[in-house]
Amino acid sequence: MNDKVFKIINQFSGRCSPIDLLMIWISNKIRYVFIFVLIFMWFRNNSYKKVSCNAVKSMGITLLIHTLIKLFYFKPRPFVEHCVGILIPSKMDSTFPSKHTLLVFAISTSIFLYDRILGSIMWVLS
Repeated sequence: MNDKVFKIINQFSGRCSPIDLLMIWISNKIRYVFIFVLIFMWFRNNSYKKVSCNAVKSMGITLLIHTLIKLFYFKPRPFVEHCVGILIPSKMDSTFPSKHTLLVFAISTSIFLYDRILGSIMWVLS
């Protein structure tokens, strides 16, 4: 399944420069949206402050689990196994799924458990 989804997405790489540039921009900037949302929630009120704390705890637990899994199991990311043009250079020795993916989904899920609408938006961005 990973290979099929990867090929479907990657088939558009290099065919339309404006879309490539948009995807590069989104990939480089989307993490700031997650940081901004967490900061906004922290300052909004006490119940949202708890959500922000839970999201940060979830990120820590996710990083720990990712590190443990990486010690015992390594799966190369799809662009390493297939000869494709990638838009953004990336580490060749990182495992699949990426740390960034895991962290944004940890944040999104923490938000979703408290606020379904905002959490759903964050899941789509993830």
